[in-house]
Amino acid sequence: MKSENHDTYTVLLKEGCPMPIMQDSEAEYNEHQWLWDNAEGDILIGGLGLGVVHQPLIDNPAVTSVTVVELYQDVVDLVWVDCPKDGTFSLVVDDFETWTPPNGSFWDVVWCDTWLVDNPLTLAEYKTAMTTKYGPYCNKISFWSS
Repeated sequence: MKSENHDTYTVLLKEGCPMPIMQDSEAEYNEHQWLWDNAEGDILIGGLGLGVVHQPLIDNPAVTSVTVVELYQDVVDLVWVDCPKDGTFSLVVDDFETWTPPNGSFWDVVWCDTWLVDNPLTLAEYKTAMTTKYGPYCNKISFWSS
């Protein structure tokens, strides 16, 4: 994982893909600024990635729970055991785009950070779809690309 001096980082590549799938670089952390600025209460995250958001959420006393929805069991097997987490974290292995939240679910913040390169939706369509889907379940929603 990322070193304190930011000289070392992890990148996950997929053969034939034009860009990294996941990384824990400084640029990746910076793309999450909205989440750092708005993290409080119960949080729902679409996409496990490398778990780079976990430690800042653990360190934030305003965060009470974090639910992560990850589609790929391979990603879970690669990352979940070693990524930072505490008792506030729970994991759902399912498709964030089609998962149905349990009755009565509500989050203060929803952070949509799923992989779109092989998704048929454009970024604009994805944002609209996720806002429509999760908007009724949260106070705030945003996206890695915002």
